[in-house]
Order: sequence, then structure tokens, then C-alpha cells
Amino acid sequence: MNTSEKDAWYHCGHCGALFQSDFGFDEDRQCEVCQRKPGVGLWPVVNSITPVASAKVASFHKTGEKARNLTRTSSEKTHRVRTVFRFALIWILLLLGVVGLTYFLKSAPDKSRDVGVMDLNKVLSKKDQMQILNQVLPECDRVIHGFLSATTFEDRSIHVARPAELRFLMEAFYKDHEFPQINVNTLKRTGQQWIKLSNEWIVLTHWKDTGGENEFDAVLRKGSDGWKLDWPHFVRYSEAPWSLFLAGEGKLDQAEFRLLVRQNKNDDAPKVGRQRMMIVLATSAWGKPKQITTESPVIVIDSTTDEGQLLESAFELLEKNQAVGHGELKPLDPDGFVRVRVKVTRDELGGEYRLTINELKACHWMDSDLSGF
Repeated sequence: MNTSEKDAWYHCGHCGALFQSDFGFDEDRQCEVCQRKPGVGLWPVVNSITPVASAKVASFHKTGEKARNLTRTSSEKTHRVRTVFRFALIWILLLLGVVGLTYFLKSAPDKSRDVGVMDLNKVLSKKDQMQILNQVLPECDRVIHGFLSATTFEDRSIHVARPAELRFLMEAFYKDHEFPQINVNTLKRTGQQWIKLSNEWIVLTHWKDTGGENEFDAVLRKGSDGWKLDWPHFVRYSEAPWSLFLAGEGKLDQAEFRLLVRQNKNDDAPKVGRQRMMIVLATSAWGKPKQITTESPVIVIDSTTDEGQLLESAFELLEKNQAVGHGELKPLDPDGFVRVRVKVTRDELGGEYRLTINELKACHWMDSDLSGF
């Protein structure tokens, strides 16, 4: 230790002064104030020392107080510095913790809720609904591919919903209509969504081949044996060919059809009252849904009837770019048309055929008697 500096404080037992001196025992140590050895003695009394000594004592007292103040100030500064350092360290650790937690939450894999088709009737977000849709789409795709790849009636029927009830209709239909010849390897699903008809959740899909020659939509419904094709919707089944019915041919004067309907806004058409609606019924080519093949003459219906109100509701949805069943996919139909299942009667008046709408069963083509509203 360096003993050349005065690094220790001593108390003089004679004059009571504090003074600095070397550390350790020193026989010759003297008080810097009274110049005597600082041994133990009585505290000095008034006038016991010379005025010079008193002045020195007073001066030394001030010096000692200053030293004590400096020591205390240094200690307080050190305490403040340590407090600031601790606060800064805690703040930095807190920030690091927040940054680390944020990074962990962002980098952690998104654990999707375990939801399924049975949960669709619950209040679900669109994200959950899409998750369920993605679960069932592979099976729906296999059904479409399997149906279009089949070469026999039996192979087709296993991909169809309600095959036992529809067997007779399917056999009769394919006697008069060719089965679509499509290479399923060129097919691409271009759209999909949930639609809800009453309490039933149905999958609507849009398809197109890579060559652009065929485009169609298909509805799939869940039964006890899985997801199956809604066949009447797929082929737009009608009890008679619309073109022949309009021409007065065929055995039926009344039949049910899956058709397209639009409002007639031709200025040359007969004027009718506000409670009347003028419509035209039409069909389009399968695989080319935008191409209208056959249209009926103008049909006038009463807009206050059930049929008229259903049509008005359907056209209102069309104006809002919405579809029956809360669907958001834009329909593949020509602009201004909506789909209907309708019973039509044909009779002859004055040598001309006249059409009358007996019943508007639904504003869709699905195999359901629910109107959609």
C-alpha cells in the first residue's frame, strides 16, 4: 500500500480537531492544529489554546465539514448512478422480452382450430369455413373426375346423390342426350364456395378445361356415403326438351323445366300495368353457359303472386351481385338471367301456342323443392 500520502483521518484528544496523516502507528505523529501528539485527553475548553490555534481549529473544522460533504455528495451520486443503471437494465430486458415474444408468436406455426362439416351450423369465421371447405374439396374433385370418366351407367351412378330415386330419370335422359366427353386431365377447378339452403351446406364448384371449350358448375351434397354430385343440377334436368315444347311437339302439354329467365325490357313489347311483369324463359348450351340457344315469347305474370314476388327477389339479388344461398361466386349465366325451376303449361289459342307459368318452384337448379328464399 502507498504510505507516502496522508490517507487516514485522526482525532486529536487535546484540541478535538480532525487531521490527516499516514496510516499506521507513528510515535512522532503530531496534530496539525495544536502541534501536539494526539493522544487521548480531555476536550479543550475556552481559551485553553492560543487564538492562532483557535483560528486554525475553526479553519480545519470547515475543511473537515467540506470533506464530509464531498464524501456524502460522492456517495449520493454513486447511488443515483446505480439506480439509473438498474432502471435502464430492467427497461432493456423488458424490451428484449417483448421483441422475443413477438418474434416467437409470429414465427410459431398457426394452429388452426379443429373444425369439421358438423361445425358449419355454428357461428364460424370465414377463415374457419374456408378451412372446412379445403378439407372436403379433394373428395369433391374425385367425384367430378370419377363421374366424367365413367363409361357405364352403373359407374356414373355411384358418384351421384340419391342414385336409387334418380335411376329411371337418368336412364331415360341419356337415351336422348349424349354424355359429355371431357378429358378430366385438362379440367381445372376455377372457383368454389359454400352455399346454404335451409340447414343444408352445399359445395358449389366452377370448372373449365384448359382449352376453354367447356365450362360448367357442379353442386356436391353430403350424404351418408360421402359427398356426391347433384345430378339434376349438373345436367339441368327437365321433363321435356324446351325447344320441342315451344314448337308444340312432344306428348306433354305441361312439364317442369330448369331454365333461365330474364325480364323483357323491349320497348316494342305490349305495355302492362305496374302489377305485371314481362319475362322470357330460355336455355343455354351445356358447357357453354353464356350461349343462349332457345328463348320463349314474352310471358306476362302478375308480380303480386308468389311467382312474381320470387322473381322480383331473385332479380334484386342479381342487381347486388349476389346469389341464392348467400353465394359470392359470380354465376356462369349470361348477364341479366337468373335460374328457375318452373312448371309451364302449353295451350293453343287462335292458331298460336300460349305459355302459362303454373308454378315457380325454385330460383335455382338444385335437387330441392326449397325456393331459395
